[in-house]
Amino acid sequence: MDKRLSTILLSIVVLILIASNILIYINNHKDEIEESTNNEVEIENTIGNNVVNTKQEVQDKITSKVATLPEKNRMQIYFGNFITYVEQRNYEKAYKLLNESFKQNYFPTINEFEQYIEKYPKNMTVDYKNIERQGELFILTVEIKDIFDSSVEAINQRVVIRENGANDYTISFQIEQN
Repeated sequence: MDKRLSTILLSIVVLILIASNILIYINNHKDEIEESTNNEVEIENTIGNNVVNTKQEVQDKITSKVATLPEKNRMQIYFGNFITYVEQRNYEKAYKLLNESFKQNYFPTINEFEQYIEKYPKNMTVDYKNIERQGELFILTVEIKDIFDSSVEAINQRVVIRENGANDYTISFQIEQN
C-alpha cells in the first residue's frame, strides 16, 4: 500500500511539472502565437456590423497597429515573425523577409538558407540583449536558445533590420562560418 501511494504521489508531481512547463512555454511565446494567428487570418467577421474584411483589410489593420508602436517593440515583432516562421519550418516566408543583397551573398537559394537555419534550436526563445538605431538600420543583439533543452548551446547573433515602413522590413543577420 505504501509503495502504491508513493507511485501516485510521484505521478502527480510529474504531471504538475509537465503542466508548469507548458504554461511557461505558452507565456513566453504568447506574442508569437498571437502574431502568427493574426498573420494567418484569411477573413475576419465583425459580428456586430456584419462586415467581412478581406485579407488585405486585415493586413492594413495590423500595419496601422504596428505603426503606433515604439521602435523597440516594432523590431521585436519583426524579428519575432522571422523566428516564428523558422520555428514552424515555413522557410519560404522567412526567406522572403531577408534583405536581397544579404540573400545573394549568403543564401542564393532557399535550400542553402534551410541548411543554415537547421542549426537553430527546435523550440526557440529569443532574449533581446540590445537594440540600437544607426540611421535607417536597427541592430539587435539577441540570444536564441532552446526553451526546453538547456544543453543546447545558445546562439548569440547580431540582427540588422531595415524598416521601409510600418510592417514593411527586411532582415539580415550575422553569419557564423563553420
